[in-house]
Amino acid sequence: MPTTEELDAIYVDLYRSDNIFQSRTNQESGSYALKQYANFLNTHIITPGARLLDYGCGTGELIELLRASGVGAIGLERSDAARRYALAQRGLELLQGINGIPCGSLDIVTMIEVIEHLTDPCTVLSEIRDCLKPGGQIFITTPNRHGFRARLEGGQWREAQKKFHVILFERESLSNLLRQCGYTQIEQIRYSPAQRPGLKGWAISRLLQLFGVSGTLCMTARATK
Repeated sequence: MPTTEELDAIYVDLYRSDNIFQSRTNQESGSYALKQYANFLNTHIITPGARLLDYGCGTGELIELLRASGVGAIGLERSDAARRYALAQRGLELLQGINGIPCGSLDIVTMIEVIEHLTDPCTVLSEIRDCLKPGGQIFITTPNRHGFRARLEGGQWREAQKKFHVILFERESLSNLLRQCGYTQIEQIRYSPAQRPGLKGWAISRLLQLFGVSGTLCMTARATK
């Protein structure tokens, strides 16, 4: 497992300005996928007047999309370079840490392709739970280590090869972790947003989801106090 210092060094290199501008950070989900997530969240998760935090928001593209649709969204990002880009290019002031967020002030927290990067996910999930209102919802996506490509490729699976992917989950382990950290009503969203454009991409995504071997695991849960 890489140390925090080693991870910081990796992110400093990946979030170089040239990588950000050319979409080569290997950290962003991509504009198409984020638009699909924004639409899904607005349709199925977000309620009128909800206050949302995107935890590990990168350069803030999802925040920008949600705000454009009237959602009160804020973002948290550890990378200094990503925060600078968000401020300069999107006019977004992103939080560096969760300490400034009052307890019980959030309705929704999204963690899109983030939890696999964390060296201590239980502590982070517990901190997020404290910031959520009772019954507030967390929305998590992460690579599925029981997905088709993971099963087929094993240790050569691209998500397993990434040094900054510290812990990889499947439905059972992520559910157990959420339960351990004080969440209830834990559910897998089987038909989560398709991340590939076009009819063929949609069909492949839905087929993999139908058989429970999609490459992306999508879960929701509710905070308890």
